[in-house]
Amino acid sequence: MPMWPVADLPVTDRAAAAHRERTGAEPVSVAHAPATWLLIGEHVDHSGGVVLAALAEPEVGVALSPRSDDLVTVVAHVTTPTGVDLVEDQISLGVVAEMAAAQQPSIDERGRPEEPPTPEGGLAARVGGLVWTMINRQLLSRDTGGLEVTVVSDIPDGAGLGDEAALDVAFTLALLADSTDLDDAPMRARLAEMCSQSAEMFSPAPPLRARHTAALRGQPDTVSVIDYADGSVTQVPHPQSSDLEFFAVSVEQARVDRADAILERRRFVAEACRAFGTESLRLLPDAPQRVVEWLTAVHKVHGTEDTPSVAEAAAWLAFEEKETIRAQRMARVLRSRRTEDIWPLLAQSQSGLTGPYSLLGSEAMVQLCLIRGALGARAASAGNVEAVIAGVPGRQADMFVRDLSEDGLVVVRLGRGRVADVLKPEQ
Repeated sequence: MPMWPVADLPVTDRAAAAHRERTGAEPVSVAHAPATWLLIGEHVDHSGGVVLAALAEPEVGVALSPRSDDLVTVVAHVTTPTGVDLVEDQISLGVVAEMAAAQQPSIDERGRPEEPPTPEGGLAARVGGLVWTMINRQLLSRDTGGLEVTVVSDIPDGAGLGDEAALDVAFTLALLADSTDLDDAPMRARLAEMCSQSAEMFSPAPPLRARHTAALRGQPDTVSVIDYADGSVTQVPHPQSSDLEFFAVSVEQARVDRADAILERRRFVAEACRAFGTESLRLLPDAPQRVVEWLTAVHKVHGTEDTPSVAEAAAWLAFEEKETIRAQRMARVLRSRRTEDIWPLLAQSQSGLTGPYSLLGSEAMVQLCLIRGALGARAASAGNVEAVIAGVPGRQADMFVRDLSEDGLVVVRLGRGRVADVLKPEQ
């Protein structure tokens, strides 16, 4: 398997050219967004934890123009190790509205929130969902009609690099290209939250909010530290240097279907937060013990249906608490530039993911990366893809890439990406 290809032209140029060729018209706006990779902390955002996320060099470019009807037509040019695949999809905004209605919460006979069904839909539904969400969040006019959308993606599908989140961000910026406050932090924070909300309603896979935040508010030379207890985003020095490189390693068709397991954990946390009237469990003193006591009482009154066992819940809560502590330590390690202390924290995090948190996957690939010379490796997106992020000494990087490529794996050099932005075609 060859190294992941690097294109000669920027994604924005290729997206604009493909749009002109397909529609015969100039796009009204073009935007780009980077791949994102997670150093540590995913799966703890819903409990108010800390996530460390960085930008990678592969990008998504989006070009769009309006239609006279209500159809959202999407054509995506997706880079693969062997060429470019073409994906076409379309949906009407009326159908999108019906999908949104099906996702509205309801109450069961016991007075508890009833979870909506898992969203179903493809590329056009995801993009159309963003239009619906922006209209209802008063970011777009209710007169907004259909769109011709052309996507060029250099981000590997299923490598744990947030290709779908990058599409969300690039499409959103392209739609709002004429806004004067797109570079303001409050606006970008609002857009990140909106993208995540839309993905929860219209995407079958549970989104990780940190990807939207990092793509919109990150910086090329730093790692974003996103604290979901207070919503703050700070920056710490990037660990990559001439002596250390980071890679994403995956197999083709690496996506796995463990969305139900991830949603089960998130819904349990959300229900516990509602029970205690808190925005996050991290703001609740002695949260693990008190939530377990609450769950025990729930079992006595309502039975165990649709709830985890006490042992499962205790393990999840312990992982989330310890993972947040590890993420905070990782931030301190990066600030003090103690690179050698990164690897024990990554190993502990990986062990926690596959142990107490029970999101199995990527263990064999982690071990293979370590055997091939990586200083440390961790699941790129546990429960979503069979892929890992590996840190490799600079002097061994070329050999690491060659060996894993010969093993038949897809290897992507992460580098340092640029924050999402709008590009005017005439510029």
